[in-house]
Amino acid sequence: MQKEHPRMIETRSATLELVSEALVELRFKPDVKLDVERMAEVVHAKRELIAGRHMDVLAVFPVELDFELGVLNVDHHAEHGGCHGARRLALAARSAFNQRIFDIYFRYHPRPHPTGVFLTEEDARKWLAVGIPEPSAS
Repeated sequence: MQKEHPRMIETRSATLELVSEALVELRFKPDVKLDVERMAEVVHAKRELIAGRHMDVLAVFPVELDFELGVLNVDHHAEHGGCHGARRLALAARSAFNQRIFDIYFRYHPRPHPTGVFLTEEDARKWLAVGIPEPSAS
């Protein structure tokens, strides 16, 4: 019997949805303080939705993001085993402060796959809309 994969997962800090066979959307909830444990829940939920398939992830954050500083000290991708199939990660920071924080975070914790930090969700979607070039045959 084949296991049915969920299309939507709700965690304490985010809603994750498999919106197509190529994209998972992750929307962080406003008025929730992110901590290491809640980020671990999100990474595990993202991995469950991706289920080893090659797909992109769009993460949308609230304008006023509240977080414990300890969240910045952990490489959540390495700590929790990554997403097993994520191709690209696009973050819609939605404020200049969030954008600076994410830029700093990814400087210290780079990803093995392309990662873009954008001010708007529209810009993040545009970046994801550009296809990944196929490797050349030569």
